[in-house]
Amino acid sequence: MSETMALQEKNYVDVMRPWLKVLPQFTRQSLFNPSLRHYGTGESAHWPIQSNFNVFAALAVLGTSPHLEDEKPAMAREEIIRTALDFLRYGLATHLSGHDVASDGKQWGHHWISVLGLERMAHGVNAIREYLSDDDRMALRRVLISEADWITDNHPVRGCMVNSEGPNVPESNIWNGAVLMRTAAAYPDAPRVKEYLTKATSFMLNGLSHPLDAGCETMFYGKPVRKWHVGFNYTPNWSLDHHGYLNVGYMVICLSNLAMLHFYFKDLGLTPPPELTWHLQEVWAMVKKCTFADGRLLRIGGDTRARYTYCQNYAIPSWMLAQDVLGDSDAAGFEAGWLKIMQQEQDYTGTGGFYGRRLDNIRRINYYYYSRLESDAILCLSYGAYWHRRFQLLALTTPAVVNMPVSWQDEYHGATFERSGNAVRSFVWHGGQGPTGVIAPADESSMGEWQLNLHGEVLSTQTPALNYGNSDWHELFHGGFVNVGAADWCERDPLGEGEGVYAYARHQIAVAALPDQETMLVLQYATISKEITLDAIKGFGVKVPNDLFNGSKRRYMTADGTCLELTGNPGCADDRHLAADRVCVDGKLAVFALYGAEGLTIHRPAKAQIILHKPHGPWLSSLYADEICGKVVLENQRYTPGTVVLDDGFAVAVSGDLKAECDAELSADSTVRQATFTRGNKTWGFAANFGSTTASVAVPAGAFVLAGSSELAPGGALLWQQSLI
Repeated sequence: MSETMALQEKNYVDVMRPWLKVLPQFTRQSLFNPSLRHYGTGESAHWPIQSNFNVFAALAVLGTSPHLEDEKPAMAREEIIRTALDFLRYGLATHLSGHDVASDGKQWGHHWISVLGLERMAHGVNAIREYLSDDDRMALRRVLISEADWITDNHPVRGCMVNSEGPNVPESNIWNGAVLMRTAAAYPDAPRVKEYLTKATSFMLNGLSHPLDAGCETMFYGKPVRKWHVGFNYTPNWSLDHHGYLNVGYMVICLSNLAMLHFYFKDLGLTPPPELTWHLQEVWAMVKKCTFADGRLLRIGGDTRARYTYCQNYAIPSWMLAQDVLGDSDAAGFEAGWLKIMQQEQDYTGTGGFYGRRLDNIRRINYYYYSRLESDAILCLSYGAYWHRRFQLLALTTPAVVNMPVSWQDEYHGATFERSGNAVRSFVWHGGQGPTGVIAPADESSMGEWQLNLHGEVLSTQTPALNYGNSDWHELFHGGFVNVGAADWCERDPLGEGEGVYAYARHQIAVAALPDQETMLVLQYATISKEITLDAIKGFGVKVPNDLFNGSKRRYMTADGTCLELTGNPGCADDRHLAADRVCVDGKLAVFALYGAEGLTIHRPAKAQIILHKPHGPWLSSLYADEICGKVVLENQRYTPGTVVLDDGFAVAVSGDLKAECDAELSADSTVRQATFTRGNKTWGFAANFGSTTASVAVPAGAFVLAGSSELAPGGALLWQQSLI
């Protein structure tokens, strides 16, 4: 091992080692076979099985690391290896091909996701191979061949671009294909190897699959891609509708499983199969665009899971794949940056674990989920440790701001995305928690958030949700975009017998990213469509994370010099009203009221409100955020159809400069809204038609239209720019 390789491995081991202190609280003895131990809850369901294998692999890597004793570990090397073997043996013994049962009295295996834990632990098997007994080797062969046979005979290769219309399954196609390839490589004497490899090629080529594959003539094993093609999982613009929204996180999961297979083959001294890299470059290019310089994912379509845990951690193997196959040096910077953030998370928790403090509510309410999240974190660190031990990869360097101009849109998701200067700006209608916008400095990832961001909220008393919206119209132009559309607020879980899930408010939003590399303008209009009881109405809605990643402190400055330093998660409601129409956050993000508000309010709820968006169960939160609002109504009131509950406009800029002129034209007899924003020697005008009839808007002399038309159809918008002399 070279000196550079040793140093990179040590970087990971130093973060892994403290986790040994919390391992005993997750370790259980089998109720059915006292000779077996397992991690976490131990059921036959796929999450506990995956978690158990995750921790086996992490311990296998840590227990065989030459750096383990650089600092005194909480467990001796022999105990780490013994625990790793116990966890492995539990997983293999409780499979359908074995003779034991899991903690719920059942066995696991033979379904679409049953091999995922086996794939994710493969490097751990290689790391600890010299400690495996003959019985261990036979058990591993038994399980892998049993799963490979079942997949070959029973699991179809599938694909569909739109999640609501069919199976959007790029990631499971990849891991099922990968286990077939890995089993064939490990056991070339298995009787069905040729069948495994044929089915595996079909799975792999239908992983990162694209509409053009249906006519592609590129050959694999004597057949063109079009004959292997079953369905496409990615849109023409390389977005992914996994779980029913623009899901950057699962693009990463796809890449992570390709990485596991790639490095497994290299570890055995074998050439990775060519289908492994099919469309790798295109998907990586999209993922890279959606990554901050420090490695934090820029999830322009939002997230339905706990912030910065599962998909984020699996970016580690994805980055290593991008380095080794594509030679992308920026990926090493992402890797280094995220390793520092994981260390920050661990230090914040203070026990050696990763999420015991920030995700304390998940830990207290759902141990099943919490133990899974901890296992993913330690597993993903083990990829970094082991693969840097085995392979000469790029040195981890302190990340710098990545100069990555992006101008991108996607029709299906109603998505627009602009990345230029030091600003990332986007708006997506088909997001994880409904329509969402993002604006943040490219060099300050802790300011990125996407839960109901850049628009107001109309919250009923019964689990309100903003449905996926539709973009009536969006357009890119040089340096910016306009995106206009509407969505409905609804009640997800009505309580009354016979009470339907109905829409109660129509929310129209118009967004413009200006060609100044820093500013977004937002106009919105919402009306009640069915009589409803509301708990809260919040205008504007600029989410500012205020949690451990920014040191749990934000500094708010108004134009008159008023300064507030606010700590995150105050533990009680702590709203702050500012008698000002503009405020700057940490000297990096400026918010301006254009119309519809008397001053600004920093809404600070009593507890973390960035939630896991699950269909049922208690609300579980994973991050605290301040909310910069205009109008704020927190009274329980009944509203009748036709009531206008939101009618406002605001601007947000990646800037510390509060010098700007804001103006608006509001007509009492029209629902056309117009606003102007002047900074320096340029004025921009933005108008949107929230009504039902066509209207005209005058463009000033000397101005030119950037997007839209002065004849505004319903749902139309106009953006113009004028240079001042």
